Amino acid sequence: MDLLSSEDKKELFEDAYQDISAILAGLRDKGLSDMEIFDFGKSLINHFDPVKMENLKKDSDYQDALFREANDL
Repeated sequence: MDLLSSEDKKELFEDAYQDISAILAGLRDKGLSDMEIFDFGKSLINHFDPVKMENLKKDSDYQDALFREANDL
């Protein structure tokens, strides 16, 4: 896969911003409060946090190793 140029990234982010803004406005129109929308946004950001994802992978790998070791006993 080719790396994106700065201009391509800028266009993608602008498109994503417009899409996300429309979705969040739709949630507000359906009756969700600003705080509920904010909390939802924070949970999405946390879900895609690369540091947290790496820590979860390490924890999962460690647990897998422990289960393998326990099965070998």
